[in-house]
Amino acid sequence: MMSLSQVIISNDCFFTLALKTLMPSKLLSGACLIVDVKSTGRTQVEQCAAHNKKIFAFICSDFDYYALCHLDNVVFIDRKSDINEVLLCLSTNHSHLNYRLKVKLSKNEGYVLSCLQEGLDTREIGERLGVDIKSVYASRLRLMNKMQVGNRIDLYQNIVRQ
Repeated sequence: MMSLSQVIISNDCFFTLALKTLMPSKLLSGACLIVDVKSTGRTQVEQCAAHNKKIFAFICSDFDYYALCHLDNVVFIDRKSDINEVLLCLSTNHSHLNYRLKVKLSKNEGYVLSCLQEGLDTREIGERLGVDIKSVYASRLRLMNKMQVGNRIDLYQNIVRQ
């Protein structure tokens, strides 16, 4: 049986303490990992995904979801969920209890976001998607409006937040 510090990955002692007191005993078997994306970062979830275990990723925003949705075996939980929802999700794995997207991106917006996450500039995105730069700018603007960020600097800060 694994210790809780090996199951719960967080730099937030209050988050860890709360989960330790509420944790269903069957999760202590080490069959899953719980990652607090806010305190550890998205890269921690990607590293945990390599262990081929079920991952419960507590996320704060759609940016976190879209940065990690390509990973298999990850259940996203809104960090703002109430305790009963969290416990139900941890104990039953019901997909309808997962993170609820606030913003649905179009196919093009999703492609542009993933290219931005890779660090591509506007010209490179246009070349990869086979569109002109103005189309990339338009998709980026729609992305900024949907994600409710004030400017492209805020957009990039949310994208690169590790």
